[in-house]
Amino acid sequence: MARAGTSVRLWQTELFIAVIVVAILILSGSLSTGLKGTLTEMARSTALRDASSLASAVSPDFPVTVESMARMRATIDQHRSIYGDNVWIFDPSGSTLVASYDRRPAEALMQRAQTEGLADSPPFSAANLVPDGMAVASKLILDSDGRRVGVVVVADEVTSSMAILDATRGRLWIAFWVSLTVAGLLGFVFSEFIGRRVRRMSKAAAAIAAGDFEQRLPTGFVPDEIYDLAQSYNRMAIKLGEAFSAVQEREREIAAVVESMAEGVVAFDAHGVVRVFNPEAVRLLGMSSDRLAESPASSLTADPALLELIGAGLNGAGVSATVRLGEYTVLLHCTPVLATDESVSGSVLLMADVTEQRRIEEAQKRFVADASHELRTPVAALSGMLELLNDGAKDDPDVRDDFLRTMQLEADRLGRLVADLLTLAQLEAGSFKLQGEPQSARSLLGDVADLLRPLADRAGVALSLELPDGDIDVIADRDRIVQVLLCFVDNALKHSPDGTSVHLCANRLEGVAVFEVADEGSGIPPEQLSHVFDRFYRADESRSSSGAGLGLAIAKEIVEAHGSIIRVDSVAGQGTRFGFTLPLA
Repeated sequence: MARAGTSVRLWQTELFIAVIVVAILILSGSLSTGLKGTLTEMARSTALRDASSLASAVSPDFPVTVESMARMRATIDQHRSIYGDNVWIFDPSGSTLVASYDRRPAEALMQRAQTEGLADSPPFSAANLVPDGMAVASKLILDSDGRRVGVVVVADEVTSSMAILDATRGRLWIAFWVSLTVAGLLGFVFSEFIGRRVRRMSKAAAAIAAGDFEQRLPTGFVPDEIYDLAQSYNRMAIKLGEAFSAVQEREREIAAVVESMAEGVVAFDAHGVVRVFNPEAVRLLGMSSDRLAESPASSLTADPALLELIGAGLNGAGVSATVRLGEYTVLLHCTPVLATDESVSGSVLLMADVTEQRRIEEAQKRFVADASHELRTPVAALSGMLELLNDGAKDDPDVRDDFLRTMQLEADRLGRLVADLLTLAQLEAGSFKLQGEPQSARSLLGDVADLLRPLADRAGVALSLELPDGDIDVIADRDRIVQVLLCFVDNALKHSPDGTSVHLCANRLEGVAVFEVADEGSGIPPEQLSHVFDRFYRADESRSSSGAGLGLAIAKEIVEAHGSIIRVDSVAGQGTRFGFTLPLA
């Protein structure tokens, strides 16, 4: 800023001095030229006057005789003693009659003086105001009868005129330097005065550029153009401050709307570079804010569908698509942003996370398909038995009683299936409310062991409780955790050979309680481990009549509703271990 102010001041000073210098040079040149012309004319007039005076004085001495020649010489000597001129008298043929001189002009000038002097129309005179210059004049000599009898040529040095001219020029140069100095000082003062006001304006303009609209300029005491400019600047600062405040308020409102939107928003410029985004977009794209800012569209993802959609938006087309971004299913809509000339200046990408919506839709589809498949078997069995009874089987008491028992079993199975499906639907929909309360791990495992010990005894399998010294209290919904443990132990009993044991364990580990149920059976094949928690999945099809394959799926949903993760480990020939964690009370 200081450099700009100094430059303005220097420029103004130089301009002011240049104007003064030009004016003085023009004035000095004009005065010098005029003075030189005046002195030249005076030298010519003086020389011509002297020539005329001398021609009149020697005119009576013609025709020339010895006596008249003596008088002529005396007249010339007298004239030279008074005026100092160099004198020549020529006859009409050009011969020199009398010559008295100290210095002779150039021959060409002498020849011209003779010729034009004899013509005498007008009388000849010339002067050259230069160093060693001379003033020359000639005058025709007439005798008493008016005949041309000769010509007088006088020549004198212009030393005195040159002295006057040089003295005048010297004074002009003195005046020039004095004026130049005064003009420089005045110009500096003036430019400093103007430059200071300009620098204030420059600083104020820089402050406005930096966002400070409270800057005001003093209007000064003189209502000049700078005064008007300062007033205009102050009005502009007020207007800009009001406009900028309105823009900032508008930007804050837009930013608040964008930040609070449930959809992800990414705005691109015409070159496909990210300019605006919100936290939801950062989450869906799986990128940090620093990495996303100012990055090109091609760096957002390697998904060709997303890149094609963004490219279509930048080409002026509004398009929609559903893509998979990592673990999210995202509905995209890209809209072009048009400038005032209808050209595309960018695009806006809206990103709606429909992962949960699609999961629910898929779950509903699977639910309907699986439920229909599982319901079809008991319903078909009941329908077939009723048809047989109607066809006469009811008349045979033994057949009728057997059918009724079978129908009761299928009805019970159907009821359990419907109850499990309802529980699973409630868990998936999030409408199932857990009652989390402090529970004893020893009590939970003990109740499960007591309930299933008769079944274990019939299967020839021992139930083993493995608990640390001292009880473990956890936060859980007692009925639902018991349901999970019953499912684990029931599955373990079904797949445990006679004479083996099922272990029910609870331990503390890194601030949580770990519950595990392990058997000593044949284990689960590795290719089936990832499917054991799928609905209606049964690893052992030979036991398909014993369950609908919903127990582990329900157990998984219950454990996840407690904020935990269910896990399973199995080694062929060594058994299977199911487990989960619960927070300590």
